[in-house]
Amino acid sequence: MVFDFFRGSSGPQGIDAVEAQIVQMVRDSRTVFETSMSAVFGGGKSTEANQEVSQTDQGINEAQQDVRRTLMMHASVQGDVDLPLVLTYMSVVKDAERIGDYAKNLYDLAKFGVDFEVAPDRAELEGYCENVDRLLGDAADAFEKSDSERAQHLIDKADGFLDDYDDHVQAAYESQGPASDAVARTLYYRFLKRITAHVMNLLTSLVMPVDRLDYYDEARDDRD
Repeated sequence: MVFDFFRGSSGPQGIDAVEAQIVQMVRDSRTVFETSMSAVFGGGKSTEANQEVSQTDQGINEAQQDVRRTLMMHASVQGDVDLPLVLTYMSVVKDAERIGDYAKNLYDLAKFGVDFEVAPDRAELEGYCENVDRLLGDAADAFEKSDSERAQHLIDKADGFLDDYDDHVQAAYESQGPASDAVARTLYYRFLKRITAHVMNLLTSLVMPVDRLDYYDEARDDRD
């Protein structure tokens, strides 16, 4: 695992703090996601929801900046620092921040007036929502525990969702209903795909060497 080598050569205190911040960023992103989904599935936009989404997202952005500062300081003061591994953390924290961004984008759907509460395909829409919600929680736990076996299981499971999202986007494009319905579903599944891909990218840090990180936001055929 990438982080084991980094911790072994650099001491635990600063690195443990970085990892804890990244875990919290993922959990905060889950909060944004759940707030956004509540709004899209009948809750609608509200001052309270907007504040929750905006303030939590701001905290995620600030955490990313703090992690980057910590890593830069670490690289500056450690004579034997392994720069590629510092860059690994830079990659991971970027993915954690992007998860929050796409979760926030889902709230924009509610701001546009999207309401899936009475949608004929509500059960299917909610099913994917629940999958992503569980993935966020499980990924945070796996990352916190450095559980590479669990991480690989989650990657394998989530990888199957990516094709599903693409299929739903294509179905929306080919649908004959109102354009607003097609646009809402296209954006919904697209944002779910981006969240899923960035979670998978984050989890690769537990199971892959440095040069294999950050490929799950690419098409499957383009990963090699």
